[in-house]
Amino acid sequence: MMDKNIVLAVIFGAAAVVGAMETVYQIYRLTVMDAAARGLKHPKLWGLLAANGNNSSGLLLYLIGRRNYPMNSIDSRQLVVMEKRKKAAGIGLVFVAVGAIGLLVCLGRVGL
Repeated sequence: MMDKNIVLAVIFGAAAVVGAMETVYQIYRLTVMDAAARGLKHPKLWGLLAANGNNSSGLLLYLIGRRNYPMNSIDSRQLVVMEKRKKAAGIGLVFVAVGAIGLLVCLGRVGL
């Protein structure tokens, strides 16, 4: 019985890690697209800054800094891509939540 819980814990932990990686990647891509559409210099750097950080301080810095730059050049295709990336980031967050809850339940049963 204990081996089954450990295997499940590894599966849930992997789901949480994959979900977190997917969410960070989608935030990076969304920030790069948004920064480029607003005409900010170095959109990839802004993407790295927004995706990085222990407490999302980079994302907050980007969101505050972009207020001075209205969205200039974005077409309907880019808007569709941005919506898909937002949904993918949400799915990644669901994986993180389910993985974390499942991991805690499995580790609670093992007694760790």
